[in-house]
Amino acid sequence: MSRSEWLGFLGLLGFMGFLRSYTGEPQYVFFAFFGYFSYFFIGRIQRQTPDERMVYNYQRAQLSMNRFFSILLALTWVLVILNHTVFHIQYLPVKTIELVVALVFAASLILQAFLVYYYDQVE
Repeated sequence: MSRSEWLGFLGLLGFMGFLRSYTGEPQYVFFAFFGYFSYFFIGRIQRQTPDERMVYNYQRAQLSMNRFFSILLALTWVLVILNHTVFHIQYLPVKTIELVVALVFAASLILQAFLVYYYDQVE
């Protein structure tokens, strides 16, 4: 196993999100750890491809991830603007925000692993 594949075991901590805390509230922040399962996939790709091509694929995936986060930031800004005029949401529970942030973090790690694989298969 490569070093990056060992990070995949952090994905097991994601199952702690289904447990409840002492106060009975779900612990949504642990769902972010599900994204680390993607490192099993990235480690397998690293063993199969040469270093130069892997670095190039990582750079291309990082540029795509920057676009993803830019779009996400723009959507957040639009939501804030529309909230004042259309939605009128005055309060969001902290657990809802925690769940959204955890899922976006996990999705971004998985998307980056997919993009590295995709760019490796395209060339």
